[in-house]
Amino acid sequence: MDMTLAEASARVRLPVEDISRALATYVRSILSGNSRFDRYISGNRRALSREEQTGLQIFRGKGNCTACHVGPTFTDEQFHNTGVAWNGHDLTDRGKDKGAFKTPTLRELPLTAPYMHDGSIATLEDVVNYYSEGVRTNPNLDREIRPRHFTEAEKRALLAFLRSLSGEILY
Repeated sequence: MDMTLAEASARVRLPVEDISRALATYVRSILSGNSRFDRYISGNRRALSREEQTGLQIFRGKGNCTACHVGPTFTDEQFHNTGVAWNGHDLTDRGKDKGAFKTPTLRELPLTAPYMHDGSIATLEDVVNYYSEGVRTNPNLDREIRPRHFTEAEKRALLAFLRSLSGEILY
């Protein structure tokens, strides 16, 4: 939309809460399947490249991404403070509670830029860099969120894996 919820609310003359609920309902209606990852976990060990398999290991291990991004939709459907709404001394956006926002699905990531609840991170590479080095610590930061200090090779592998989650979109 390239606008804040407040701007969208003023533009369409609907309460922010209604727009938020409508967007969440729409996102839940999008189904994605038959990705390279889906074929891999269904037994086709050649569906993922070696780099994508390494990225999967980082996703599950060093990255600890599965703390929030779990199951077939890669979301725990919970709310977490990832530090994105923290400006150094206060929250710029309170979210559900103390800067917590719902974990999004990781399906079809290349199609969903910009990233984070507020669209403040432009590229998937920037998201990986944020979790690698740029986490904004704050009093309510989720306990699983901390810099992961990925190497450049680990970043490339993680990005390759995340891109393998794109498949066929079913409406």
